[in-house]
Amino acid sequence: MHDMKFITSMILISLAIAIPGAIQKAATPTYRVVLDPGHGGISSSKLSVHGDRYDQISERYLAPFAEGAAHRGLWEHILVYQIAEKTRKILQLCSPAGDFRKFRTLLARYTDEDPDRIYIETFMSRGDSSDREKISHRADPNSEFRLYDYPDGKGNILPGRISRINAVKPHLVVCLHMTWDYSATYRGMNPVIVPPHSVLYDGLLYIQKKKSGRDFFEKGLYSHWFMESDRRSVFKWFLNDSVFYFLGYPLTRHGAVDHKKFRGYRYNMVHWAYRDGPGWEKTARLHPENGPYAKTISGFVPGGKFWEREKSVYEAYRRDKGEEGYGGDNMYATSELIRYILHSLELSGQDHPHQRLTEPYISTWSVPLLVNAVTAFIELGSLANTRHRYLFQHKQDEIAEGLAVGIYSLLSGLKLKKNTYHWKPRGRKIDFERYLLPDGTSYFDAVVK
Repeated sequence: MHDMKFITSMILISLAIAIPGAIQKAATPTYRVVLDPGHGGISSSKLSVHGDRYDQISERYLAPFAEGAAHRGLWEHILVYQIAEKTRKILQLCSPAGDFRKFRTLLARYTDEDPDRIYIETFMSRGDSSDREKISHRADPNSEFRLYDYPDGKGNILPGRISRINAVKPHLVVCLHMTWDYSATYRGMNPVIVPPHSVLYDGLLYIQKKKSGRDFFEKGLYSHWFMESDRRSVFKWFLNDSVFYFLGYPLTRHGAVDHKKFRGYRYNMVHWAYRDGPGWEKTARLHPENGPYAKTISGFVPGGKFWEREKSVYEAYRRDKGEEGYGGDNMYATSELIRYILHSLELSGQDHPHQRLTEPYISTWSVPLLVNAVTAFIELGSLANTRHRYLFQHKQDEIAEGLAVGIYSLLSGLKLKKNTYHWKPRGRKIDFERYLLPDGTSYFDAVVK
């Protein structure tokens, strides 16, 4: 059986779906936050059973399951869960039944102001993954940990982690990850962001020879592109991901569409308001030209609710411009939480050159793309870095405190004390009011019907 915390989280999610106003109290602002510790589960060569990214067109998994980084006996999925669970316990003080006076005492380390009372309903996207032996004996070891929806073997499609996140209709999602290796450029904590639709569309236009020159990318704000390997240049990885974003196919090293490596229409692999309508699979199997399921770059024409969403002002708020100058609210939320983590460590006497906010990884990541919530996706550091390993094992409380205080600050704002610490957060709250829709509901509520 899954652990009780995961079951409790799923019960709360079910309540949120059935009676979305049940956890709201009119007198006090209420925010829903999902903590998403990365990975978990068990990698297996049996792709037909233990894979991820289930494709309803071919009725098979398109990708191996990724259980996360590991190094010297340390596992990413265990460490990030431990940090997320400690963060959740602190944020519980901000729940409607929580001891907010105790949370005020914690905030006194950061501010001299009397903080506003808000309610924070906190959910975990998955349960504890540390008991590998127990998980391996489940009928489906990866059911709890998959990102995408998956079949149960009885003809039913069950919600993956992204669908469960969307079911909560969160205002904020905090994804926690760690890398195995690192480079000098990324020797710190990194934001992970998805660029706006316009940037990826420019990549498509370039491949279609409707846009010339590379300055739009190389001199743009989104050029810190994630490279899966050094076998391609940064620009070629950008073009690869642009085509993948639109067509569901990657490019070969020579720039041709790789029809042997279909990766699926990801927006149809999760349960949310932007899936194509019933029967879309029948049309998609034919890959007709001049539509969203075309196999050729020249034949691709966007159509459907997802592509309308991508061009919306709300996605621009999430992914473009913003407090950091680019990356939108997602970039600000991620950078701000990293600053709070670093500030918390400094308040506890922990400082080191490898404790720093560094450049973002930019690509077409699944969670930041396929939710409506402001998404803070954080690479906390590298398991191969001695300093980072020390923090991950011995300073989890400080990291969790920084995350919890930072989450509160993003939701309510926080005027920080004047001090000489190097890493000082900005303390500005996210403008959630601009996500209100014309009908009076919010973009966050609109993520599921």
